[in-house]
Amino acid sequence: MNKRSDDMPLITEKLITLKNAWMASHITDAEFPTPLSEKGLHLYQLAHSELSTQVVDSVISPSESSLTFYPVDCHPLTIRYALVYSSYWQQEQQQQALVEYLTQIMFEADANAQLYVGFYKGKPAATGMIYTDLDEGEKVSLVSDIHALPLPNQDQLMQNMEHYLLALAQQTSATVILQK
Repeated sequence: MNKRSDDMPLITEKLITLKNAWMASHITDAEFPTPLSEKGLHLYQLAHSELSTQVVDSVISPSESSLTFYPVDCHPLTIRYALVYSSYWQQEQQQQALVEYLTQIMFEADANAQLYVGFYKGKPAATGMIYTDLDEGEKVSLVSDIHALPLPNQDQLMQNMEHYLLALAQQTSATVILQK
């Protein structure tokens, strides 16, 4: 059962706030965050303040994909996630700050966020996240942080990741919101 449409701005804002707080907590809760990781967090927050959202009403069925998808559940995959996602920024110094920041992410089994890395021809090439929370007892999910390396097929890789994550989120959530 989908939420009433007039509730969606509040639900969307709540999910984005929770996701951003979780992403920031890896630096703000650290005893000794590095200046470079703090800069990476700032760049991440700045980029995400300009994104838009939409509620995904239609059911997404996973299509044929050139990616192999892996949930990020260990530090080596966190590093691969960070390297791919940091390519969103053009300047090398900004990329380094993002890698420093994103490699600080620590996972707990019951975390509301799940990061994903998509491998293309055996190499990490795309990223994405599903952030899930409860709203009035129903699961709601935010699909975000979709990016791919600047390869000739970058748009296709991002679309493959988006469709995979939307289909995955729709399996368990009453409402799915896409942020991009």
